[in-house]
Amino acid sequence: MKIFFNRIKRKEAYGGGSHFVTSMVDYLEKKGHVVVFQMQEKDNVIKDIDVIFLIDPRPGDIGYSINHAIAYKNQINKNVKIIHRVNECDARKNTSFMDEMLVETSKHTDKTVFISKWLKEYFIEKGFKNAKNSSVIYNGCNISHFFPMKNKKIKDKIKIVTHHWSDNWMKGFDLYKFIDQEVVDDQFEFTYIGRYCKDYKPTNTKLIDPLWGPELGAELRKHDIYVTASRFEPCGMHHVEGAASGMPIIYYKDCGGINELCKNHGEEYSNFDDFKLKLELIANNIEKYKNKINYENLDIEKCCEKFYQEILEMF
Repeated sequence: MKIFFNRIKRKEAYGGGSHFVTSMVDYLEKKGHVVVFQMQEKDNVIKDIDVIFLIDPRPGDIGYSINHAIAYKNQINKNVKIIHRVNECDARKNTSFMDEMLVETSKHTDKTVFISKWLKEYFIEKGFKNAKNSSVIYNGCNISHFFPMKNKKIKDKIKIVTHHWSDNWMKGFDLYKFIDQEVVDDQFEFTYIGRYCKDYKPTNTKLIDPLWGPELGAELRKHDIYVTASRFEPCGMHHVEGAASGMPIIYYKDCGGINELCKNHGEEYSNFDDFKLKLELIANNIEKYKNKINYENLDIEKCCEKFYQEILEMF
């Protein structure tokens, strides 16, 4: 098959959707399929695309939107199949345009894949039109980059960590400020990896610039407990990479789809005081939580295999 993606591969620090594209493209090419990122070569339209894989209905960095996909199907190749991976919503960043755009996109796709059950239910309530041809596939990460450290022992302080590519306040910077001021002490230290908003000005937190792949995995493995305060996250990649690196997860009660992948090996908190209680609980039982991590469910290969089956089922 010839499969078109409307986002490109990026082997660098970037958002989770980009890392999915990189892994999915590599997977498809290993299967012998041809992957393209353009609908034309020079002045000639590519007429034999079998699948249009939408990562986002907006044009993005290579200029192809859902409108280009619709036009291609109507004018060039009526047999082309359109699959859409949905990983966004307005609740995630307090926007007001994504939900309508994604619901409208669903009217034109042959198959829609949501990255969490929470996200699918969210859009059904918003008027999603393609529920019969939709499914849920959770994110995974590259387990050759993210894996637990063998025979790891805690020395001195317990190391808490989080990492984000987005600098939006909804990622949970209120909690990260609280940790900086009220949690870091003789027992705990905190590291923030990635981009952060201008209102986040910690004084007791170790700040590290965005990392990717093996470097990020190596840094995460130095830590003991992963925290995510992200709100209404469709699913996310950060907590997947954190768990794959061998850490229990503390997550916010209104986290969206995050809890679906980490409730087995983590704890939910509802406010700052509750966070401190859950932190102490996990800190006193780290090995118990680590032993509950199902690393197989966190593997990007499993994620890509499921998407591949969704593609095959369209034909």
